[in-house]
Amino acid sequence: MNKEAIQTKEVFPPRGAYSHGIRAGNLLFIAGQVAKNQQGQTVGIGDPEAQAEQALKNIGAILEAAGATFDSVVKLNVFLTDMRYREAVGKARRRFTREPFPASTSVQVVALAEPEYLVEIEAVAVV
Repeated sequence: MNKEAIQTKEVFPPRGAYSHGIRAGNLLFIAGQVAKNQQGQTVGIGDPEAQAEQALKNIGAILEAAGATFDSVVKLNVFLTDMRYREAVGKARRRFTREPFPASTSVQVVALAEPEYLVEIEAVAVV
């Protein structure tokens, strides 16, 4: 199986041994994205909707780098530090996705990579 790394300068570079995305066959696996903008600054500290929007913007940039759009997304995994953020994240998601909506899983986690992160979102797309 061939794997192709998908990287874009539109998203802050990975800090570690991972790629923004990996294309394997016709599937694109996008690494978990947080509220970090292109300059590496955290967006929306204390605001789960703003953080979800930035994470989704990052996913959109990675999709674009792979020649895809949000219409190609079939699965979203959402990690929240508090389940009370689900509604706010849902508002942001509706600005990026449309019917038929991707399958989705939302889970509450104890913490994310940085203490100010409230939301992390990863995606799978068919390209």
